[in-house]
Amino acid sequence: MERLRLLLRSRRWLLLGALALVSLALGSAIFSGATFTSKSANSASLTAASIQLSSSEPNQAIVAAGGMRPGDSRQGEIAIANQGTVPGTVTLKASGLAGTALAAVIDLELEDTTGGGAVQKWSGKLGSFASVGLGSFAAGASRSYRVTLSWPAAAADPALQGASTSLTFHWSGSS
Repeated sequence: MERLRLLLRSRRWLLLGALALVSLALGSAIFSGATFTSKSANSASLTAASIQLSSSEPNQAIVAAGGMRPGDSRQGEIAIANQGTVPGTVTLKASGLAGTALAAVIDLELEDTTGGGAVQKWSGKLGSFASVGLGSFAAGASRSYRVTLSWPAAAADPALQGASTSLTFHWSGSS
């Protein structure tokens, strides 16, 4: 019996000792104030892709239309290229219309002549042209356009003698 009592006491001490050690370890870890952080520095290089349009006739009139009379028609050609690194959607817009009386008479036709055919993109009175979507251009692609200005013979109004009109085309692209 004595042996059993001794064994129970020693196990009690062992258990109390083990609990004390666990409590001490947990207390040290919790209350030590130490924090562990890990940081990793990664660098990245990023270059944005772009669409960049170029024109075969930069800052020039596409159609030489000086001296037109009723019944006359004039044409001009222009090539637009996407020299960018991604495909993009191209739009032709007009601004700065001057001489609205003559612009209300002159017919404008825009055709895509890429590849030898002729696909009409816009047709109407010069004064009513605002913009037209020309579709998607692949990176490195080029398209050719024909611009035709016509003064219908039926629009021979003496009040337009000596009149002039002008507008500016803006070719823009977005990816």
